[in-house]
Amino acid sequence: MVLSKGGGALLMFAAVTFFARSLDSAQLGIFFLFFAVQGLLSIPADLGLRGALEKRLSEGQNPETVLGSAVAFKLVLLAIVSLAIFAFRPWLNDYLGADLANLLIATVVLRELSLLYIHAVRGELRVGETAPIEFARRLTWVVVAILLITQGFGIRGIVYGLMLGSVVAFTWAYAKCTTSIGRPSIAETKSLFVFSKYDTINSVGAEIYQWMDSAFIGFFLAAQFVSAYEIAWQITLLVIMVSKSISLTLFPQISQWNATASIDRIEETVSTAISFAVFVSIPAIIGSMLYSTEILRYIFGPEYTIASMVLVILMIEKLFQSFNDIVGDSVRAIDRPDLAARATVVSVGINLILNPVLIVSIGFVGAAIATTVSWMVNTVLHTKYLSQYITIDIPYRLVGWYAVMSVVMGGILLGVKSVLPVTGLVLLIAQVGLGTTIYLVASVVVPDVRRQIVLPGLRVIGSQVYWR
Repeated sequence: MVLSKGGGALLMFAAVTFFARSLDSAQLGIFFLFFAVQGLLSIPADLGLRGALEKRLSEGQNPETVLGSAVAFKLVLLAIVSLAIFAFRPWLNDYLGADLANLLIATVVLRELSLLYIHAVRGELRVGETAPIEFARRLTWVVVAILLITQGFGIRGIVYGLMLGSVVAFTWAYAKCTTSIGRPSIAETKSLFVFSKYDTINSVGAEIYQWMDSAFIGFFLAAQFVSAYEIAWQITLLVIMVSKSISLTLFPQISQWNATASIDRIEETVSTAISFAVFVSIPAIIGSMLYSTEILRYIFGPEYTIASMVLVILMIEKLFQSFNDIVGDSVRAIDRPDLAARATVVSVGINLILNPVLIVSIGFVGAAIATTVSWMVNTVLHTKYLSQYITIDIPYRLVGWYAVMSVVMGGILLGVKSVLPVTGLVLLIAQVGLGTTIYLVASVVVPDVRRQIVLPGLRVIGSQVYWR
């Protein structure tokens, strides 16, 4: 999953770089608005069903009936959302700035069906097997989008790539899923709904965090601010690929352990997961403080340097998100989606209030501040709720070492940068690479980090390699 998420993030980074250089900022803003609307529409198109399906399948009871009930429920939701998009297509086209409403219907339907089956495979405790599926979806999208843009398709080329990527993912996940579609039942539908009614709120929170900033910026400011903000956001996604991968693996496994009352295993795993989750996000904050302007200027273009401060703030936000990826999914996995929903309601409320107020008062930097504050609140609440059921051993010593190593790395890079200012892409890559090397060397030198992070990580990687 780390390889898949990492590769997918790099592909997204490369794609956004290409889009930014092939399309003007206004066109790129249209695409990000389309992406945002697609994400927001996934809320009513799913209503927490994907998480509920994964949860119930991982418990191992009546899998065929559970899947059949989930598929039937999903088709009803997709029909309702598709009709709503069709009815409001003139307004949607005006908001997006292009005639894309009809394509939006197909994009949402294909995306939701592919994700439903990916979650079904995860619910069978085969999370690792979904890694190549997700990577193939991203790869298909990027390759097709780039090819079509070079042929003059513009924004539509990106949308066609999204659709084809979902087709590939759905076909592959459907073939991988070993659970047959059984006859839907009222009892299993109710069981799914018991979990999904709370998980819907968590889904709303996830989509708001990902897309509401852009939606508000697009409402109050010009399209180029949307594109600049989204580029900064996409850069920061690179640092949470570890925590996201771990959380995806944790959810069905902790769900199974919770069903068998294996609390000790849950506690040990959560602590270890936190140690790995924040390993990358702490040094990334220091790196963004030093190189945010250069990254935006030399990779994407000088017009995107307006998001330099946004990039730094969002990198801080990713530290909280890395931690929350672990504790948040653990709360859901122990069958308390109601508590996760409570934390989400509070934090989303803060986000919805702060976003418009801060955007209007200080510009699109305010959106980054609003999201960071709300993520911090979300993390604190999830940690509090999880600690009511298990003992959370937060690895303060390791986190402290990460901070010390990051400061040392930053000090050295600051000296290098003062002597050799970054004037182009080659120097930028060289100095970022130097910083990465310094941090990794420090990780090997510090005994605690070497023993608890580096060596276990290498052992896990080595266990997956079969030498012949």
